[in-house]
Amino acid sequence: ETMMEGHAPVTRQHSKQAALASPTLDAMAECFHFACTKGADGWSAQPLKIEDNAAAELEGAEAETMMELEKKLLEVVTAAKGPGARVACNQLTPKKALFTAVIGGVVVAAAAGAAAGGGGGGGGGGGG
Repeated sequence: ETMMEGHAPVTRQHSKQAALASPTLDAMAECFHFACTKGADGWSAQPLKIEDNAAAELEGAEAETMMELEKKLLEVVTAAKGPGARVACNQLTPKKALFTAVIGGVVVAAAAGAAAGGGGGGGGGGGG
């Protein structure tokens, strides 16, 4: 127990449940990274050969459009690990993109009111 001035004692949890409630980043998410390249016949994607890339053992994909390629890559990841991946595709140059799928992890979302933005500013003063 720890005493904080003016507050009730705080107890620290030392249990398996507490350890599971705060997993390490490695245990939280599995990331799949693919390098996408536009060629004469459309787009192709290959897993990036980097450390800790879950996609390293997966097959790449080919498609005529980037949208079709994203769909195929999501299918590849889903077939390997199951549904529930969040995806992002970042266009780096007109002929290069990075596709990332993440399974697991924590998603932080703002409350609807906070996401809607602040109120408007005051009006301008009148001229004279």
